[in-house]
Amino acid sequence: MYRPGTIQSRSHIGWLLVACAWLGTMPGCDAPIASFKPNWLYAKRMEMTGAAEMAPAVEDAHTALTRLFGKPDDPKWPKFLLEDESLASLVDVDRLRRAAGPVSSDEAGVHYGLYREHCMACHGVTGNGRGPTSRFLNPYPRDFRLGKFKFKATPIGSKPTRLDLERILRDGIVGTSMPSFGLLNEEDLQALIDYVIYLSVRGEVERRLLAEAAFEIDLEAGDRLFDAALEEDDPEAFALQWQTIEDHVVDTVRSWAAAPSQVTEVDGPPVDYPLFGRDNAAELPQRERLAASIANGRRLYQGQVAGCAQCHGATAMGDGQTNDFDQWTKDWTTLAGIDPKDKAELAPMLALGALRPRNIAPRNLRRGIYRGGSRPIDLYFRIVNGIDGTSMPAAPMRPDNPLGMTEDEVWDLVNYLLSLPYEHLAPESTGVVTSAGKTR
Repeated sequence: MYRPGTIQSRSHIGWLLVACAWLGTMPGCDAPIASFKPNWLYAKRMEMTGAAEMAPAVEDAHTALTRLFGKPDDPKWPKFLLEDESLASLVDVDRLRRAAGPVSSDEAGVHYGLYREHCMACHGVTGNGRGPTSRFLNPYPRDFRLGKFKFKATPIGSKPTRLDLERILRDGIVGTSMPSFGLLNEEDLQALIDYVIYLSVRGEVERRLLAEAAFEIDLEAGDRLFDAALEEDDPEAFALQWQTIEDHVVDTVRSWAAAPSQVTEVDGPPVDYPLFGRDNAAELPQRERLAASIANGRRLYQGQVAGCAQCHGATAMGDGQTNDFDQWTKDWTTLAGIDPKDKAELAPMLALGALRPRNIAPRNLRRGIYRGGSRPIDLYFRIVNGIDGTSMPAAPMRPDNPLGMTEDEVWDLVNYLLSLPYEHLAPESTGVVTSAGKTR
């Protein structure tokens, strides 16, 4: 129950506005959708970095992508991928088709159109993060087409594993509009994972093709990225074009298939290690070890090696660096020579469907809310792997970097992070005080 004028009622009104906007700007969930939207924004970036007029290349790429990956109501997975044992298992075609198309169920209760039912309103038909509700959400929904995912067990530059994507679907992302889909059955979850991978691969291949056209093809001379008519008129020329396209697809899919082998190996803290929250930290000797671990973690946090305070602030409140943008924004702003704060420069990009830039703020670590998960292992991965698409780097580690941290030091830092919500700030200084009131 809520009363008019309360925060709760205003929240309900806000969601009502989002729902109205969604219903007013999208077809019904079971309505046919003819095609995916071309990436005009990336094409514009290519033009702004010196390429020729990209419209012909956009159309050629779209034609090739449709031949390779089909349409939203009739998805395909390239046959040549299924012929390669190392790549064939990445996506299950039957599950892919279950996740695509209009929303429906058969007499056995098998669900179809899962992506359109659960994901499209935020992430969009094309997976570009520009669904009907996207502009109302903060942070914006993920644009899958860059192939970058933040929360995973693999390092920056690597793809997530299926387990990484499954965990996001099951748990949601706290502090965002990404909900938990933990109530879906296993087959539905796996079908959605297949479809996310499918949209990401398709989007990455599109970007590769547009970059190929911009930098490797003489568009001004009338050369084509892909000319379907050549299949009959000049089979040899067509084969050369198609081989280049296939190579881009294979390279993209291989990067996904390699993810399981790139998972960061973690031995984990020893069984007797006093990890914050562990039952074994209840005894006095372990409490003393835990206090020492937290103190060392605090030293690392403030020091130059871990460098946490530079962005998260000396008091860990996320106030160190607040003027940066994530790579999804930089992809079409700074990389195209556009100032993300210049309204005049932004206008043509916004007209092409870009979402207005927002600063990416470092996490306020004192809240104890972590979008990638708050388990000790989640924090370990964030420190050691960094966060792809953001300014959060991977920590330097020994032995690769003689000046880096050891695995035990990372666990000390994890202990400090886990303790922060329970640590008090001095009211008249930036020093930290203990529960006994002693300034540290």
